[in-house]
Amino acid sequence: MRDSRPVLGGAEGEIPRSTQRHTRRKFFEAEVGDLIFREWVLRKIKYLFMLEKVAWKRSPEERLEIRLEKEIPIIDELIAKIKGKLTDGRILPKSKLREAIGYFCGLIPHLKNYTKSPWARLDNNVAERAIRPLAIGRKNWLFFGSVEGGEAGGVILSLVQTCRGLGINPMEYLEDVMRRLMGHNAQKLHELLPDQWRKDREKNPSRCDGCYVEAKSTQDAAGAADGSSTEAREPATEAEGERHC
Repeated sequence: MRDSRPVLGGAEGEIPRSTQRHTRRKFFEAEVGDLIFREWVLRKIKYLFMLEKVAWKRSPEERLEIRLEKEIPIIDELIAKIKGKLTDGRILPKSKLREAIGYFCGLIPHLKNYTKSPWARLDNNVAERAIRPLAIGRKNWLFFGSVEGGEAGGVILSLVQTCRGLGINPMEYLEDVMRRLMGHNAQKLHELLPDQWRKDREKNPSRCDGCYVEAKSTQDAAGAADGSSTEAREPATEAEGERHC
């Protein structure tokens, strides 16, 4: 996020997006002024979220089609009416309604950017929920030790949040990937990313279990070589057992 505005990454770089949740909250809090206009804006934003709820149940192609045919006209209507309200000169300059209108107008260049990608969202709630634990945790860990440590920490935290978003157990994922990382083809590291890892796990559900069995077997073999074992050894004789007691 930059300047508190979410961005959508892609092949052409970062595309700034607006989040209608924040816009809605601004107008919701504007309880003084033209209440009829305020209710109209809130109703139009509600329609956008209703359409998005339907769109996310469809295929990516259908989602883009719904946005193009249904949502963009609503956004255009909002832009035209709110701009007109801003220039009619009948709004108190320091009112919350004027603040909400100013906030909306500042986002106009970015309002339709989410309609360009089927994976972009109308709001940024998913990302904000994902970074909330990190913002809270900052007070606990405070320092990473170095710039490189901060970058490594950022990578790990990104992987953990991606796992959570995909419904993967982060600990299970990290344990498996760390075991396989050094022996994996450097040209195919993308295969260890969470989404690809999940696909591979669905095809080979026993892969991680196999890693655990292999690690335990190695540990047992090492124990046998030095005369010990991971299992408790029974006393060779009754006298030996009494000494241990």
